[in-house]
Amino acid sequence: MSVAGLCQLCENALARHTCRYCGRQVCRDHWNETVGACTACAEAVGGDTDGDTPDSFDDDHPDGSRLD
Repeated sequence: MSVAGLCQLCENALARHTCRYCGRQVCRDHWNETVGACTACAEAVGGDTDGDTPDSFDDDHPDGSRLD
């Protein structure tokens, strides 16, 4: 599908993807490849919001705890 226009989240970058959940057109920075959705919807469905895979995470958790 062809996407044209600005990202509907940041309104700065060129939209490259369309979210399968909400239909927003979003830029690369607001796209979650793992979930196939915009970062807002990926977070809502419990997906990885930064686009990294679990293998690339360091030992720190978002809540500040550590795996030791």
